Amino acid sequence: MKKLIYKLFIVLVLVSVLSVFASCGSKKEVIGIIQFGEHDSLNDCYNGIIEGLKKELGSDFDKYVIDLQNSNFDASLSAAQANTFVSKNVKVIGAIATPSAMAAALSANGNIPVIYCAVSDPASAGLTTLKNVTGSSDVLDFDSQLALIKRFIPNVKKIGVLYTLGEANSISQIETLTEKANALGIEIVRQAITNANEIPSATDTLLSKGIDCITNLTDNTVVGALDIILSKTNAKKIPVFGSEIDQVKNGCLASASLDYVALGERTGVIMAKVLKGEVVASNDIAIKVEDSFNCYSLKVANLLGISLPDLTNVTNVDE
Repeated sequence: MKKLIYKLFIVLVLVSVLSVFASCGSKKEVIGIIQFGEHDSLNDCYNGIIEGLKKELGSDFDKYVIDLQNSNFDASLSAAQANTFVSKNVKVIGAIATPSAMAAALSANGNIPVIYCAVSDPASAGLTTLKNVTGSSDVLDFDSQLALIKRFIPNVKKIGVLYTLGEANSISQIETLTEKANALGIEIVRQAITNANEIPSATDTLLSKGIDCITNLTDNTVVGALDIILSKTNAKKIPVFGSEIDQVKNGCLASASLDYVALGERTGVIMAKVLKGEVVASNDIAIKVEDSFNCYSLKVANLLGISLPDLTNVTNVDE
């Protein structure tokens, strides 16, 4: 009897040990992703990243768990989320938008790969010289955007721009936009904000300056409050030109737009290659996207009473 009990004890011990090894072997690695805020283009980036990971990893995608953190347009929250990912020693950190990328790169300090998405000017954000950091850039095609604005408003003289002082990409973009607009005899009227709470009053101030329209940068704080801006501009019949197609679907008049799902997918493929050890995260493999396509909303044009120009090669998002 004692021998039987002893044998049963040994069997139970072996089963327990094997269970522990099995659970250890099945433990999934974590991919941490910080999304700076909630709006369509950033959501598209995230969805694209997941598609890119699935495409490149195949069945190995199931070996990972995605931990998505939303910063609600708060850079200090991005920093805290990045620190948490580092303390958990996640396999890789994905960062959607410039503030998230800067926070992730600073926290990781080269010890964990950081793959950013939709950073308009990685160089000015200080990302291009850092170790174990790479990603994709959504450089706006300002030449095409200005040409599109002139098609809808041939005699445009003043274009208003709202931008956030704390977003490095916005500071860089507005300088480039101003230079290109001035060369066409167009004045860029700037209105800076420090946080989203200032957007209603900043929009009112901008509208009081005799602008012909507003054009958006890839400024996440501003785009995240697009509904507030449009409620004020529509009341005064002032068109807003978006920086990507979803903004046009949500009420902007037109845009020389980027495909953020495709941008995210290409970013996800890079992330997967880093995870597989095929490449090292570096500026050498960073993606710079400048291709754009023109789109507009017939519904918005009718709402604003704008006569339609020749719209060859411009897609109506309402169809």
